[in-house]
Amino acid sequence: MNWNRSILKVLSRLRESDLKDDGRGRPERAGILNGMKKGGGADRSGLPVVCLLSALLLIFLCALSRNAVFTVTVLALLLFFIGPMVYILIRTLAQGGSGAFLKFFTDEFYLKILWTTLRVSLLSTVVSLLLGYPTAYYMARTRSKMKTVMMIIILFPFLVSAVVRSYGWMVILGKNGLFNQLLLALGLIQKPLSILHTEAAVIIGMIHLLIPYMVLSLVGVLQSIDPNVEYAAYSLGAAPLTVFRKVIFPLSLPGIISGCVLVFTMSMTSYVTPKLLGGSKFRMMATMVVQEINVNFDWQAASAISYILLGVILLVQVLVVLITSGYMKRLGGGKNA
Repeated sequence: MNWNRSILKVLSRLRESDLKDDGRGRPERAGILNGMKKGGGADRSGLPVVCLLSALLLIFLCALSRNAVFTVTVLALLLFFIGPMVYILIRTLAQGGSGAFLKFFTDEFYLKILWTTLRVSLLSTVVSLLLGYPTAYYMARTRSKMKTVMMIIILFPFLVSAVVRSYGWMVILGKNGLFNQLLLALGLIQKPLSILHTEAAVIIGMIHLLIPYMVLSLVGVLQSIDPNVEYAAYSLGAAPLTVFRKVIFPLSLPGIISGCVLVFTMSMTSYVTPKLLGGSKFRMMATMVVQEINVNFDWQAASAISYILLGVILLVQVLVVLITSGYMKRLGGGKNA
């Protein structure tokens, strides 16, 4: 009971801090009035309901055709994923035009938040790769019983909510937390470090949250690499570093790409970890979307930020694919992975 009360108390404080100021000196009342002026009220149109019923009927009719599985899959993707996104985008542009998008790219406040999100996501992805690759390689090559134990350890965090894990890091990284108490006991510092509610705390929480995805993406690819290929390279006199650079790395590149894209995407769209470990003053794209809706009642700004976030993620993924595809063709990697 005391633990639940402490969680509710922290959440209420975060909510009060958001309502006091949105980071730009605009109080809550002004945000509500601006949202009302912009017509951000609830949409009572029956168009979404009609579209949903039509989609269900269309999918049912297509299920009777020959290529039922393929047809239903494509229609479900178009109608339940792409369709709603296009509908919200059209509605946003119809109500406010491109003003919200132009404001984002011309306002230094929003550009700084975008850069912070990219920086945190890239650092989290790189560190997760550096820590996860050796772990995945050991798990793929070892034949001991530790492999099962390590797999359980990797999968165990999925049983715990991201909220609980973030609160655990708040206990560890606080001024009176375990980390500062350990450093003080060892005499390494004279006063507690201010780690909580900083960008470093957010990156630590991100890595702990997302490194299992990186390891699982790499393990499958590394296991598919025939060990005899490595033994052949060693028999020809290749050094361990050369074997890794010429053999293991090219063949494991598909797993690296999938793991990095997955971790980067989840970092870009993360909300709980930046909110709890970064505090009310630390802002990323996902936290700004929630703030624009709950605090400023500016639905158009929230929609614009969401689509810009989606566009940035897709752009990064396309660039990664274009860059790595040429590299894989030169090295011949990924064919046997």
